[in-house]
Amino acid sequence: MSEKFVLASDLGSGGCKTVILNAEGRVAASASAEYPTAYPHPGWAEQNPDDWWAAFVATTRRVLAESAIPAASIAAVGMVSVTHNTVLLDAADRPLRPAILTFDHRSQPQCRQIDERWGRAVLRRTRNGVSPLWSWPQLLWLRQHQPEVWRSVRRILFQKDYVRHRLAPAHVTDSIDAAGSLLFDPVAERWIDDFCADVGLLPEMLPHIAQPLEVVSAVSAAAAAETGLAAGTPVIAGTTDTVAEVFGSGLLSPGQGMVKLASVGRLAVVAPGPVDHPNMLNYRHVLPGLWYPGSGTKSAATVPRWLRDNLWRQPTFAEMDEAAAQISPGSDGLLFQPHLLGEWAPYWDDSLRANFIGATMRHGQAHFTRAALEGVALALRDAIAGLAAIGLNYEEYRLVGGGAKSRLWSQIVSDVLGQELLIPAEQDAAYGAALITGVAAGLFELSAAAIAPLIRLERRVRPHPVTHARYNELFEIYRRAEASLHDIARQLTRFEAGQQG
Repeated sequence: MSEKFVLASDLGSGGCKTVILNAEGRVAASASAEYPTAYPHPGWAEQNPDDWWAAFVATTRRVLAESAIPAASIAAVGMVSVTHNTVLLDAADRPLRPAILTFDHRSQPQCRQIDERWGRAVLRRTRNGVSPLWSWPQLLWLRQHQPEVWRSVRRILFQKDYVRHRLAPAHVTDSIDAAGSLLFDPVAERWIDDFCADVGLLPEMLPHIAQPLEVVSAVSAAAAAETGLAAGTPVIAGTTDTVAEVFGSGLLSPGQGMVKLASVGRLAVVAPGPVDHPNMLNYRHVLPGLWYPGSGTKSAATVPRWLRDNLWRQPTFAEMDEAAAQISPGSDGLLFQPHLLGEWAPYWDDSLRANFIGATMRHGQAHFTRAALEGVALALRDAIAGLAAIGLNYEEYRLVGGGAKSRLWSQIVSDVLGQELLIPAEQDAAYGAALITGVAAGLFELSAAAIAPLIRLERRVRPHPVTHARYNELFEIYRRAEASLHDIARQLTRFEAGQQG
């Protein structure tokens, strides 16, 4: 029998990565493609769903071509994506408008409306609190502000479900991604009828619920011609990018924790159950009986990308790292608060803003770069302290995401946290998606004992005691800056919106 492979994609915040995985858990081919994000108004962030499909097609064709693996050898296809990004479809399954993204915060008034109507019932029934990152307030905003669009909605799907539907038609989502809507009971695993009715979603508008490893459809003839995959290839439901990262980085037992340096700074700890708190994000693990409660900071890898694209314009990330590495820890007294899009943990305030504090004539481009990397690490430490305050503690730290590829940034995070970081060789959601797809295809068993040997560590990063002591001092200054500047940030946000005071 010929060797079998799986193909899986991660539709992330800024681009799509597709990999082919073999039966030994090794990546045989990999390709990435970016897609743009639009910021049409302050606090808004949107993407065109058809850009996701184009990126998936481009990366799929590339991995098939570069690996020379026959399409018939792909045993199954799977995909994961960012949670909460909802696509509104018309009667012909065409997107009615760009998707509102998870870090968009236009729906703050709708959050207050939901809280006023439902109170703590939301936390009790969904195990999550209300904030603008969830689909429910985003959909309520759309219904109230774009009624002409809302009247044409016939179905909703989430990001990976829309792309999968283009590949293998099925109006389906998985039980973990559905929880990101705030309209779903993750324990009973069913839609909450009165919450759906609140926003105006009829039962026929909601996707069918499947399990992440369940085969839900097969590659259509039209999609096969476009992607190069074989028609009839099984396609699984897939799930969220974070649970794929949790699974693929080897977080398989309670106490193992993740620090993710991707577009957002996602934090999670494997636990036997959810942690009931309004500011906790609670999702089920792929492994039965486990959850991965946590939170996150709103800007992580977006920070160096923002510097590169808007301020520096010329350097590559490697050149930025090289320059920043020449600056001593603490950036000679230059401090950065990384709230470019507001902030999640531990403040949950979308009106907060980014600040460079303490600039002098001696500070140059490299100082600002290092201060930005340090600022994200300080924000992660601040958020992790918030988790510990409500009883969620790390016993092991695994660093994942694109930012973990930077040796400088990895060391800064280790030094700021004062913790050893384990960095998996394959440390992104695409690899986790491929492992999940491999389990569905029968290449691997769904158990910690079977998956753990497939997770290879690239390196360990240990904190330098002297540098950690230096960052302890800087962290105290960072916390005082947060306390001092929040009110000014809110005033500037009101000022930007044309308000006074």
